[in-house]
Amino acid sequence: MSIEAVEIVILGRPYKVSCPLGQQDALRQAADQLTDKLIELRQRSKVSSNEQLAIMAALNFCHELCLEKDKNHQYSETMDKRIKMLQRTIEAALIEHGQYGDSGDEGTKP
Repeated sequence: MSIEAVEIVILGRPYKVSCPLGQQDALRQAADQLTDKLIELRQRSKVSSNEQLAIMAALNFCHELCLEKDKNHQYSETMDKRIKMLQRTIEAALIEHGQYGDSGDEGTKP
């Protein structure tokens, strides 16, 4: 994978960041989102230190990521349960109609 140095600007300061080719726009969008979050935090909290702002933003982003991971985990568990229920329903219907397990080939069972 090829890497390219890309210049981004966060809170008015330019930074050179290594970035995989094709991901430059996503990196710039992330930098813009971070800048927006830092400005919002600065206005809300009256914190002036960029280091404190960066830590607060990182904590907020990590918290949001944890919430999304938990939501995805719950969604995955729900889908697993639904798939298993659907599989049982299909197997029961096949058994009821005499089409499941009659061939003697155990390899065809899901």
